[in-house]
Amino acid sequence: MERRSDDMASPSNVHHTAAILISLLIILPSSVSATLNHNLVSTIPHDGFAFTQGLEIQDGRMYESTGLYGHSQVREISLEDGSLIRSHDLNDSFFGEGLTLIGDRVLVLTWKAGLILEFERDTFNQSTQHNLEGEGWGICSFEDKIMVSDGTDQISILDPLTLEPTGSIQVTSNDSEIWNLNELECVGDMIYANQWMSPFIHVISANDGKLMSTLDLSNLPSGTSGDRNEVLNGIAWDEERQGFWVTGKNWTNMYLIELYETQQNAYPQDIGNSLSASITSQMKFILISLGILGAVAVAVSLIRTPPSLSAYNEDE
Repeated sequence: MERRSDDMASPSNVHHTAAILISLLIILPSSVSATLNHNLVSTIPHDGFAFTQGLEIQDGRMYESTGLYGHSQVREISLEDGSLIRSHDLNDSFFGEGLTLIGDRVLVLTWKAGLILEFERDTFNQSTQHNLEGEGWGICSFEDKIMVSDGTDQISILDPLTLEPTGSIQVTSNDSEIWNLNELECVGDMIYANQWMSPFIHVISANDGKLMSTLDLSNLPSGTSGDRNEVLNGIAWDEERQGFWVTGKNWTNMYLIELYETQQNAYPQDIGNSLSASITSQMKFILISLGILGAVAVAVSLIRTPPSLSAYNEDE
């Protein structure tokens, strides 16, 4: 899930952004010590106007959901060249979020509408809709359960047939909560989760919510406009190629990456250099984000209207 920059200017969202930065600091020790790394295998173009929210591959076909009011779609994308094969517009009142496929059903989350939209895979005709408690951010599915994120440290578990909630897991690392979980991908018994406003993919146990490892993709080129909303978002497991396709909101490329574990018997000096480089990279990101947060906070304090004039009913 990604809010537009104008949504980020409210006092409540300033506090939310602060929470994001705090969560990044909390996971920093576990992130830099993780053994997961990646090789770049292939690159294909991605529609730079696509505000990517969800990505999934089924039977060699790639599906994508996009967001923003008036621009949200469910799409089929060519795995050969990234071109758009077909698309279906969501109602302008919906802000599209993550998607998953179960058989011939395509399930698309909405951000604030409290609904999961269900489409027929081969026609993109909407067949029904389901109620959703809270906000919708990311979704993925196993054979026996659906996992849904709402931007907190909780991942809800839904029944794959009825989409009724059956439980939840809390995502933690060293007894610390991991918040701002976004786009999800279910593979094996693990959940691969983007973390909003960060270059990280967290690998989470679907059984107990334990953070197993963290992948840093800050070295992947993103979109070209420099917009701060162009964050990593989109993970799709490619069974045939045995790798993950990843992209971001308005990114101009999609990347196929292979994951591997760093050798455990690395020399201490190599480990130290790796940790130092990773910490430096992530601290730069955090310092820049803190600077932006401070600027937004000052701007909000200058433009905030008196309480007597600020009463309003928030529209969805």
